[in-house]
Amino acid sequence: MNVLIVEDDPNLRALWRAVMGEMKYLVHEAETLASAQTALRASRFDLVLLDLYLGQDSALSLVTQAGTANPDCKIVIVTGSSHFANGELFDVSSSIASVLRKPVDVEDLIATCEAVAEPQSARARQG
Repeated sequence: MNVLIVEDDPNLRALWRAVMGEMKYLVHEAETLASAQTALRASRFDLVLLDLYLGQDSALSLVTQAGTANPDCKIVIVTGSSHFANGELFDVSSSIASVLRKPVDVEDLIATCEAVAEPQSARARQG
């Protein structure tokens, strides 16, 4: 599974990279909105692990870009923000598979990513 981690906190990015690596995912990283946009133009991803706010920038535009570039791409949003507390993010795009609140328990992150990956693994076995 090809994963793009979009997180501006270097410690969280390193933790998530290590976790995704242990899961045997091919991991790419972006720490800014611009670098994430470049990565989405350059490669196809199965999963985007997305911090909703990169500094002062909202990363919601990446949801649309990821879905347009690759309709099968699933997005797991991670946020410390109380905005969208009533599930409104799921109305933004059908690509959003899950929304996790920071601080994220690593076991919850693993379970979420595995659940998102499962349907894609089944499609790969069928194809």
